[in-house]
Formats: sequence, C-alpha cells, structure tokens
Amino acid sequence: MESFLKFATFGIAIEVVFTAVVDNFERYKAGHKINWSMTGHSYIWMLPIYGSIAFIAPLVIVPLQGLFILFRLFLFALMILFVEYVTGWILLKFTGRCPWHYSSGLHVHHLIRIDYIPFWMFFAWMVEWLYFNY
Repeated sequence: MESFLKFATFGIAIEVVFTAVVDNFERYKAGHKINWSMTGHSYIWMLPIYGSIAFIAPLVIVPLQGLFILFRLFLFALMILFVEYVTGWILLKFTGRCPWHYSSGLHVHHLIRIDYIPFWMFFAWMVEWLYFNY
C-alpha cells in the first residue's frame, strides 16, 4: 500500500506541474498573459492509474535494467502510452468521456499524444530512480 501511495502521489504531482507548464506555454504561444499561479490539474482517475506503477514496475523495470538507457526509457514510454490509451478507452466506454482529450499535437483517437514520448521517457526515468532509491 505504501508503494501504491508513493507512486500515485508522485505521478499526480508531476502531472499537475506538467499541465501547468504546458498550459502556460500554450497561453504564451497564443499571445496571452502567463498565469503566474502555475495552476495545473489532474483527475481522480489518476490515483489508481499512477498507483498501479507499484505493481507494474517490478515486472518491467528490473528485467529491462540491463538494456541501454535510452532504449529502455523508450520502451517504458511506449508501455505508458499503451496504458494511457487503454485506460482512456475504458473510461470513455464506461463513463462517456475520457478526462484527457488531446485535440492538438500528434494524437491517436484523442487518447494519447505520440509527441509526448520524450516527456514520458523523462517520467519513466524519474519512476525508475524513485523505484530504486525510495
């Protein structure tokens, strides 16, 4: 349970910061004032999704540890995109909407953004570090 809460709170915290930064970047590109309060957001659904890292990480992080780091992080990013797509699709089917709805960038069915792979790789690197160090 402790690992579940560790990864859930870590993931949500990163997501809130990421959405605040992206939101301000989009505001800046559109010529609007930057929101200096850096207001980000997440969704209640993300608690179990990020928390599930506690159960998935031992199955993928340890066995792939010997691979070249960029390749390994790329594989992790693809796995994250797969989980994001499946959970988004499930939420869409059962609740009628997916809380994240990508309408810009290189997206697939508005459920995942392929151009976010570098960000997911960085997130995977942080998860790997957290897994081995805490």
